[in-house]
Amino acid sequence: MADHNVPQEWKPAGFLEEFSRIDSNMEDRSFMFLLGAGTSVSSNIPAGGTLAWGWLEELQRLYQGSSPEVPIEEWATADSLGIDGFDIEKAATFYPQIYDKRFGDDPETGYAYLENVMSKAEPNIGYSILAQILENTRHKVVVSTNFDNLVADALSLYTNTFPLVCGHESLTGFVRPKLRRPLVAKIHRDLLLAPKSDVKGTETLEDGWARVLEKLFGEYTPIVIGYGGNDGSLMGFLDRLKPGQVRGGIFWCYRIADGKPEKRVCKLVAKHKGKLVPILGFDEFMLQLKEQLGFDLLAERLEAQNKQRIDRYREQFNKFKENLANHKEESGTEEAEAVEGMRKTLVKTVKREKSWWGWELKARAEEDPEQREQIYRKGLEEFPISAELTGNFALFMKDVREDYDAAERLFRRAIELDPEHANNTG
Repeated sequence: MADHNVPQEWKPAGFLEEFSRIDSNMEDRSFMFLLGAGTSVSSNIPAGGTLAWGWLEELQRLYQGSSPEVPIEEWATADSLGIDGFDIEKAATFYPQIYDKRFGDDPETGYAYLENVMSKAEPNIGYSILAQILENTRHKVVVSTNFDNLVADALSLYTNTFPLVCGHESLTGFVRPKLRRPLVAKIHRDLLLAPKSDVKGTETLEDGWARVLEKLFGEYTPIVIGYGGNDGSLMGFLDRLKPGQVRGGIFWCYRIADGKPEKRVCKLVAKHKGKLVPILGFDEFMLQLKEQLGFDLLAERLEAQNKQRIDRYREQFNKFKENLANHKEESGTEEAEAVEGMRKTLVKTVKREKSWWGWELKARAEEDPEQREQIYRKGLEEFPISAELTGNFALFMKDVREDYDAAERLFRRAIELDPEHANNTG
């Protein structure tokens, strides 16, 4: 007799085919992505278990000094921490309780700690693919227990769209099941809006979220990635949902290296007629999904976009500088004084710039051709492999100095450095 608490398990390839079939043949069915801390690890944000261990070590040093008397495995017990049932082997599952012990007396220090941990995070390749999916398909919803901004950052970096980010329960009134643009629902709040890491915050789900999530789970089929089900808020909500309330069931992806999810998760997935899907990791799974959907890699597009931004930035600065140089104002007036102040500011800005472009700006600012040539030569001593500066020097030698042999040598050198640079090849 089949055990109704044990869900079916699908191979990743089988699930990806099913995703593709539903995407192609069932326009009334959409997926949403339910993300936990595991999706952010490759983007340089520690997993909950790693943070919990770090806080345990800090607590031991706070109580026992920088040279603890006993190993942390002996010190960190239910009695010493005052955490009922604590088991250091399962420290990750006690994340909220450990957070409370470390920061409960001064919540602001906890917020600052998390802000610092996430300050250098940058969305990895998995998030870039997720951003493509959110922009180009009808699968536009992300529900997350994470505080970070990786989904929104990825959309900004890799696409031409921006999402509705709902990072606080007071904003849930703006969430609708049918949206024109991507939705990022942060049920434990945004990093800068008093994120919920403590026991009270992670155990209960705000009323506003309960209503919104019930609608979303009734419209979208969830794909769970990087979420362990250790909080009481989201997991409790899912437990309370009746069979049939989750459209299409739950596809719960778990990392093979971590083993199958706990019994509570398996029971939940079976209850909603879902499937377990073993994966190598978030980035790996998203790469497979990218291939299933036929999306291209973004490296060349990103390179072109980045070059356009840089060129536009430099062009705007040069235009601003030229306009200011050509500005005609009546001497002795307030306007003349302001313009002169701006000119001095620009001189200081150019002088401080330490890139090849800084040398180019210095050269352009020099009216004497002899001095300008010397500036170019000094610049190339510092940046000998700059195709841009070499090419600009070549143009100067051709158009201003009329030294065509030197110009040709410089152009050939610039093309060697960057065969694709349009100015030089032209």
